[in-house]
Amino acid sequence: MNSNSLIQRLNQLEEWLEKTKSKHHLLPLRMGGYLLLILVLMISNFLAVVRWPLASLKRKFAERSGNPERSILPNAVNEIAPKQLDHILQGTKPVLIDFWAEWCGPCIMMNKPLKKLAESENIDCTIVKVNTVQHQELATQYNVKGLPTLLLMKEGEEIKRSAGALSYQELKKFITQ
Repeated sequence: MNSNSLIQRLNQLEEWLEKTKSKHHLLPLRMGGYLLLILVLMISNFLAVVRWPLASLKRKFAERSGNPERSILPNAVNEIAPKQLDHILQGTKPVLIDFWAEWCGPCIMMNKPLKKLAESENIDCTIVKVNTVQHQELATQYNVKGLPTLLLMKEGEEIKRSAGALSYQELKKFITQ
């Protein structure tokens, strides 16, 4: 099972749990569902924490060998700095901002769906990632309370916000509606 279908199944489980709150006869199933969600969250966060030092070293090496203020690539998920975000938001093209951290399991799970969305030909949107550990001021400025948080912006104005991991289909729906 890939991360996209896992996210989709977990979101379906969460919706089912929300819909069945008042159905007391389903309490044992609901408790099992909550335990499964907690278990997946713990495992994904454990894997992210284990991966964190390696990813951090890789990023530092890349920054030393290249220009960290690189240009924004079309059809790609771009990790950006505050100055770049201000510049991108001044344009007329919609911008999807993914606020994330390397230690966040659900954030890591969203990498593949975001990349697939960026490479999609029928999506006209710039996709950027903001590392909240490196750029805490942006997380504060945009009132980010949990990770991952997605903001859809157009001409500097927030259109939509979503907290939590989304599958490719949910991301596509989030952008197009």
